[in-house]
Amino acid sequence: MAALVASAHAAIGAAKTTLTEIAAAGLSAPGPLDHTTGVILVTQNIAGFKDVPIAALVERKLGGPKVFLDRDTVMAAIGEGTVGAAKGARDFVYLTVSTGVGGAIVTGGKMMRGATNTAGELGHFPVGFDRDVRCRCGSFGCVEAYAAGRNLAEAYGVDDATIVYAKAAAGDARAAALIARAELALGNLAVGIVNALNPERIVVGGSVAEHEPGHTLEPMRRAIAERAFKVPATAASVIPSALGADVSIIGAALAARDRASGGGQWFL
Repeated sequence: MAALVASAHAAIGAAKTTLTEIAAAGLSAPGPLDHTTGVILVTQNIAGFKDVPIAALVERKLGGPKVFLDRDTVMAAIGEGTVGAAKGARDFVYLTVSTGVGGAIVTGGKMMRGATNTAGELGHFPVGFDRDVRCRCGSFGCVEAYAAGRNLAEAYGVDDATIVYAKAAAGDARAAALIARAELALGNLAVGIVNALNPERIVVGGSVAEHEPGHTLEPMRRAIAERAFKVPATAASVIPSALGADVSIIGAALAARDRASGGGQWFL
């Protein structure tokens, strides 16, 4: 909480404004969470976060504007859909391939939430049958287990996925095999997204996708062209994020602005 508040004060200082001039603040976090109450219900990758009223806690410590919470990938989709690569699209999917793999789904101009507000957890879409490929969620065969940067690094035995990609480029067979497996997982996910959701665009962000588009976006495009239903495949384009590393920050600011003014119903 202290780090979040310090970050907010740093941003206010950099903008040469004051806390009294800030109408609202946006806070993005991993889920599952309740964006209407501002409570993180539980997190898969951060130990100890369970039923944490994080929006209220940050709001109290910040001592100023109303704080609005949403899932990090939902905030990213809001950013891309409002001012980024999905602007103007009513049916699109945002996918991040980074430390983990996640997503958000917009259909008919509305954010898909699902019965328990967890719709869009595309990183945990099962694409494999190998029970030895375990995911931090407790299941096996998840896209994230194969394609997330952290999991690639762990599978190879190093600290960073960039090393795995460098080793593969230098001819290391084991690194190349792990990356090929990750590409297949992403391809399978892309085909499933196109066949099941019929999006106009799949916007792909995250550090791995940004630095390794040939191993992320391209396998997805090939898989869709080769294996997806032809009618939805003709409508679907796989494109990079337009907002880069700041996508969730931009989305959070836009969400806070709209929710504070009573708008933003399309993503609520």
